[in-house]
Order: sequence, then structure tokens, then C-alpha cells
Amino acid sequence: MSAAIIGALVLGLALLAGSFLALWLDRYRLKPLPWLIGLAAWSAVFPVLARLLASTVGWPEPDLLLREPALATAAEALAVGLLAGAAPVVVIASTRVTEGVIDGALFGLAGGVGLAVFLALPIGPLHGAATWGSALVASLACAGAGATLGAGTGLGKLTLSPTRRPAGVAAAILASALQLGAFAIATSSCHRAWPDARLACDLALAAVAALALAAVLVSAASIERRLLTRQLAEEVELGVLPAWTVEVLPSYLRRVRTDWWPRRDERQEIARLLTALAFRKLQLLGLSAERLRLYALEVGRLRHRARALLALAPGSGAPTEPAE
Repeated sequence: MSAAIIGALVLGLALLAGSFLALWLDRYRLKPLPWLIGLAAWSAVFPVLARLLASTVGWPEPDLLLREPALATAAEALAVGLLAGAAPVVVIASTRVTEGVIDGALFGLAGGVGLAVFLALPIGPLHGAATWGSALVASLACAGAGATLGAGTGLGKLTLSPTRRPAGVAAAILASALQLGAFAIATSSCHRAWPDARLACDLALAAVAALALAAVLVSAASIERRLLTRQLAEEVELGVLPAWTVEVLPSYLRRVRTDWWPRRDERQEIARLLTALAFRKLQLLGLSAERLRLYALEVGRLRHRARALLALAPGSGAPTEPAE
């Protein structure tokens, strides 16, 4: 096994573990784990199976179809990215498997990790030319592009009407493709300009890719915080929720702390209920009359469950204001 494959696998497993940990600390238990693993496995295995099927059936290689190796590699990478990486991320981020922008970003990251493993394989579009340095760049760049796609799809699910969501998905796919393409062009240009300093180029680009990934995740958290704050503030004004919920629940970093509610299981359930309440309210926009009634009923049910659970607070019926 080459150093490139080992590097892609090790970094991919680390990113997957980090994604699951971030979800587990927030409001989930083990539910996201099989989905994260399955998404990464699909993104890595599907293009391999497609390659094997193509060779079995006798389909011509992309180089023979397009005549230009560089163009053929780009076309193959685009096709693999859409079918193996983008399609499952869009499907999962569009369902209730994920809730919100942060969830979409983390699940998209998992899809990007799987795609990076395939790129490092000898049968991938890089044709076995990847080193551990280029595999590092590819892993971080694919993870960042996947996070962009997942976050964009999750945001569109919350803020766009059903008729406009396909356009939002297309915009997210385009943004992630441009992000990944920019790193591919930068890597190729750097290697051509400084052939004797490929490792230094790869390390520098890997640092940039890591910063880009961090920027996507921080942006996703910031956007989700603003959305949750607005919706939960409306519930406080209506008298449904206590005022402290607006200070704690919208912020990921505040939700994962333990000082705002004594029991972990109840803390996770409160976070799930109140974020689901805010997200369902956002999804009321642009719905048909029939679906609007169904979602309104669900909003009412979530309000009732949230009140019942918040009443379990020790003492006065509401937890102590969290310390700054």
C-alpha cells in the first residue's frame, strides 16, 4: 500500500472521527455514525466499482474519448465528484437525516473524505501519481468542498421554498466544484513551477486547504446561530420558551457545555427539540396549504414537548442562567 493511500486513509479516519465527535457532543448519540461511514464508503467505493464495470464491459478509457489526457482527467474527476461525492451528500442533506447547516457541512465533509481516498488509489483520476503530500492536499480540499456542498444544501433546505431548492443545490454544487478545482489548478501549477520543491508546495497548499475547511465550518456555525437565534427569540416573545434558551441553544459552543442543564440525556433532548422547532418554523416558507398544516401541527407538537421537558428543571422550573 502506497504512502498516498495510507495518508488519505489516516487523515480521512481522523476527519470522520472528528465529525462524529462534533455531532455526538451536540445533540446526537450513535445515529450519525453509520450514515457518516456509509457516505464516506460510498464516495470511495462507488467510483472503484464503476471503473471495474467499465473495464468488464469494455467501455473506452476517457483518454481515448477526449484525446487530451489533461481534459480526460478533469472530465473523469468531475463525473466521479458528481456521482460519488455530490449526489449522496445532496440526498442526505435534503432529508431529515441531517438537521441544519452544521450537520450538512459535517456530512458533506464525510463524502469528501471518501472521494479523496479514491483519488489516491492507483485506479483514480490521478493514475497512481499521488504522493503522500498531494494526498494530504486532496483529502483536505475534498473535505472542504464536501463541507461547502453539505452546508449550502442544508441552508437551502431551511431558507428556500421547495421550488427554489434545486437552484440552491446547483449553486452549492458549483461552489464546491470551484473550490476543489481551484486547489487542483494550484497544485498542478505549483508542481510545474517548482518541480524540485513538490513537498513544500504540497504542505503549503495543505495548510491553505485546512484553513478553507475551518472557514467553511465556522461560517456554517455562524449562519446556523443567526437562524436559530431569530426563531427562538420569537418563541420567547410568545411566552413558549424561557429567555435563557436564546443565550444557549443557538450557539454550538454553548450547547456542548454541561453547565446549563444537569443531565446529559435531557440536555441532548432539549437541544434536539428546540433546534428542530426552529428549523421546522423556517421550513414553513413557500409550502402548499396541505403541507403547511402538517408542518404547523408538527411545530405545535414540538412546542408542547419542549415545554414538558423544560418543566423538569430542578428547583424553579428553569435552569440557572449559564455562566459566561
